[in-house]
Amino acid sequence: MGVRKLQRAFSLKANRAETGIGTLIIFIAMVLVAAVAATVLIHTAGNLQQKATSTGSSTTQQVATGLTVSSVWGLDNNTTVEAGNVSLIAIYVTPNAGSSGINLNQTTVQLTYNGKTASLTYAYSPKGTNVSFHSVLSGTNNVFQKSFFDAANKSNFAILDIKDPQNSMTKNYPVVTSGGEAAILINVSAVFGVGILQNSQVSGSVNPQVGNPGVIQFTAPYAFTQKVMELQ
Repeated sequence: MGVRKLQRAFSLKANRAETGIGTLIIFIAMVLVAAVAATVLIHTAGNLQQKATSTGSSTTQQVATGLTVSSVWGLDNNTTVEAGNVSLIAIYVTPNAGSSGINLNQTTVQLTYNGKTASLTYAYSPKGTNVSFHSVLSGTNNVFQKSFFDAANKSNFAILDIKDPQNSMTKNYPVVTSGGEAAILINVSAVFGVGILQNSQVSGSVNPQVGNPGVIQFTAPYAFTQKVMELQ
C-alpha cells in the first residue's frame, strides 16, 4: 500500500508539472505575440502620423498658396481718348498671405472678352529675340513703355518686376514671393484683334501651377477721359 501511494503521488506531481510547463509555454507565446503586435501597431501609428503631418502641411500650403490680382490698369493709346480703345493692360499680382513663391513662368492667364476666350503664357525666349522680362524696382514712372510690351503678342504675356524684396525675379525664373509684386503685361489688341471699348466686360483669371488663381473681373468705364486708367 505504501508503494502504491508513493507512485500515485509522483504521478500527480508529474501531471501537474506537465500542465504547469504547458501553461508557461502558452503564456510565453501570448507575451511574444502581444509584443510583436504592439511593435507593428507602434510602427503603423508612427507611419500614419508622419503621413498625416506631411499631408496636412501639403494641404495647408496648397490652400494658402495662390495669387491675388491687386489691380488692373489699361492704356488707351488713341489720339482721341474719348473714342475709347484700351489696347494694353497691366495686371498687378501679389502672392496670397502665407503663400510660397510662385513661378510666373509656369502661370497661365485666361481672358474672356468680346465673346472670345484666350489663354496666354509667359513669353520667355531662350534666344532673347524679344525682351519679355523687365525690372523697375526703383518705381514705375511709366508702366506702359512700348518696349515693355514688345514680347506681348496674341498668345504670350510679358512681365514687369515691380517689387522684389528677396531678389527672386529673373528672366528664366520670375518667382514672385511674399511681399513682392509683378505686373503681367498683355497686348489686348493683339490677343482679340480689337481693344477694350467703353462699357465692355472682361473676365478671366491668373492661374499659378499650384494654388488659388487671381480673379480678373471688370467693366470698362462708360466714358474714357484719360489715357491711363484703373480698370479693376
